[in-house]
Amino acid sequence: MPTSLATAFTAILLAGALFAGAAQQPVWVIVVIAAFATIANVMAPNARAARAAEGKGLVKALPMIVINQLIWVNLVYLAGYGVAWLLGGPVFAAPVWLSLGVSAVGFAGAVATALKG
Repeated sequence: MPTSLATAFTAILLAGALFAGAAQQPVWVIVVIAAFATIANVMAPNARAARAAEGKGLVKALPMIVINQLIWVNLVYLAGYGVAWLLGGPVFAAPVWLSLGVSAVGFAGAVATALKG
């Protein structure tokens, strides 16, 4: 159950990136959301176990974790941005704090799940 719960919170975290893209918010939002995603990934028990199985410590794996999270957050952001671009403008007018808030809720849930599990 914790794995599916962690996955749900990760989806909520990425939903913030989708909202940011659909509202055509500034690109720096990607960096903040990717930082949330990176920390959530570092703390996830299944990711820790996978790193241990590969024989990698956190310091050795961190550069690829950061790049991976930047890629995923950027893809989700661009999906939302692409829809907005096709429609000729923002899908909805959302302030930056809303996108970051949705991602922060997902981040908090992922971290709480990681700490509990």
